[in-house]
Amino acid sequence: MYGSREEQGLEPLIRVATFNVALFGQSPTEISQRLRAIDHDDQIQHVLEVLVHANPDIVLINELDYDSSGEAARLLADQLSRSLSDFAPYKAHAFPSNTGMPTGMDLIGTGSLSSPENAQGFGLFPGQYGFALLSRYDVDAVRTFQTFLWRDMPNARLPDAKAGTGLGDYYSDKALAILRLSSKNHVDAHLTVEGIGGLHVLLSHPTPPVFDGPENRNGRRNADEIRFWADYLDDADYIVDDCGGSGGLVAAKKFVILGDLNADPQTGDSVPGAIQQLLKHPRVQDPRPTGAAGSNTARFRRAMRVDYVLPSSGLSVRKSGVVWLSKNDPLARLNTASDHHLVWVDLEMMP
Repeated sequence: MYGSREEQGLEPLIRVATFNVALFGQSPTEISQRLRAIDHDDQIQHVLEVLVHANPDIVLINELDYDSSGEAARLLADQLSRSLSDFAPYKAHAFPSNTGMPTGMDLIGTGSLSSPENAQGFGLFPGQYGFALLSRYDVDAVRTFQTFLWRDMPNARLPDAKAGTGLGDYYSDKALAILRLSSKNHVDAHLTVEGIGGLHVLLSHPTPPVFDGPENRNGRRNADEIRFWADYLDDADYIVDDCGGSGGLVAAKKFVILGDLNADPQTGDSVPGAIQQLLKHPRVQDPRPTGAAGSNTARFRRAMRVDYVLPSSGLSVRKSGVVWLSKNDPLARLNTASDHHLVWVDLEMMP
């Protein structure tokens, strides 16, 4: 079975994963209510089965609605901990999201200030499509970049009112003064992991590069959201976090980039070269995880690779995979838990 933790044997490994679970609702409390009634929810049961099957030590959960109390993330972590009671329990870390956060402006001319397209990130309410980190290790420091403005990225791919002009004038100056780069959030969470030491997990979920027009505003934003991490690894001095701290991640630090990055290296609607900004970065290694559908991780109009676990080049990768099961696998029903599949990488814990 692809990704079963039993395949690890007794080797001292840490499993890091990302999983877009597609647990989003029409109201801020819907997912929490569903998680409290799990016995009557087939999708959540299947999501939990996938997570139990993979048994990650650290996992980013994309598309889990955020609430200010962190209840949804905590309920999911508690359910998973009970299902894996022979292992250390998970701690949940939920992060606020720009999705559904009103801008108070008609950014794209819909005629409605409250339309989801006019929020900081597409969403019906603040926190829809958010993300959370579940970890068996304590998070001892966090940097967030939720409020960083798109226009403050040097040479940002700002969309043109008339495609191809290069003027970056699709949004008004007033709009650019408030429009954030991150459609959800960009988070650097630091953990201390036995056998590895300090480990930065870099979390995000860039906007899909679709659902726009000839200006390609979402495709351009997606590419710059991905670029942010490439610049972060270059310790770019333009980067400022939500607490006013500047700069990125210095060269000696170990990291893993996690997330549904909504960009395939070979196909799809993303800006050409968008994901290569990370895949070809000298500090990044690509384990190229595979499952029953090869390297693909999601099912849209066609199968695509959009979900990534990308360790720093100095970390020792032992195994990797995608929990995309063959149709003859006894657990093949888990393929329908989400339109995405869990991606995992096993890192060697050095003595």
